Amino acid sequence: MIDNSNMQQESKTKKQYRTIQDKTRATTPTDELYSAMQTAYQHFNTALFDNSLPSILFTTQRQHGVMGYFAPERWTSTTGKHCHEIAINPLYVGRATLIELMQTLVHEMVHCWQHCYGKPSRRAYHNQEWAKKMIAVGLMPSDTGEPGGKQVGQKMLDYPLAKGKFVIESARLLSEKTFTLPWIDRMAVNTASTSTPALDNTLTAAMSGLDESLIAQLTASLQSLPGNALIAPPANNPKKTKVKYTCPGCAINVWGKGALAISCDNCQLTLLAVE
Repeated sequence: MIDNSNMQQESKTKKQYRTIQDKTRATTPTDELYSAMQTAYQHFNTALFDNSLPSILFTTQRQHGVMGYFAPERWTSTTGKHCHEIAINPLYVGRATLIELMQTLVHEMVHCWQHCYGKPSRRAYHNQEWAKKMIAVGLMPSDTGEPGGKQVGQKMLDYPLAKGKFVIESARLLSEKTFTLPWIDRMAVNTASTSTPALDNTLTAAMSGLDESLIAQLTASLQSLPGNALIAPPANNPKKTKVKYTCPGCAINVWGKGALAISCDNCQLTLLAVE
């Protein structure tokens, strides 16, 4: 005879276990961070690209000198599917503003659009087709990051256009979906300020008409979201320098660390450190 009470108890136990798993899975730091990025991606995909971009895989990569990059068909699945990658650099994002994070994301999404529907140039080069699409979504490409810069090139920055789609949709993302970045890299590097009077005026004009609270959120440094006390101070790593040593006889030069005792075998003289 089948014991229905035991079966019911076992079924109830499994259901409770699955509920615990689902709650745990939904609240992990990994899920929170990537879910936030996915929310932003889907919002801009719908609003700026007519929902034409494919699903992508987000990663965080600490590649020196870039806030993000797009890598086409970087991933493959066990079923043979391919997937593009968009990487965000937490070392730079942590010291940036929220609108700069959104600019980085949309910048890479335009690369994704061009890979899917356009004609990309050589790796990492930003051509005219890419530049036109950037302008269409509300970002002006500029090699200097401010008005007057070149619109095409190998290394390209951008700034928001006044009353452009990007600014409008960034504000909607904050107001309708209360978007924020839930996790910040505590070791984020201090980067030199890119603020200039021309860029400040351009950004002010771009966000003209927005609610002041939204402007404050978009332009606030991400490191201020959890409170400055939670952000670790940047490591004090002095630049490694080498000292030039010269032989007073034959003038041969050698570079090395400071306070070295080096002699020239040919002249039998001690090399002198040159300031």
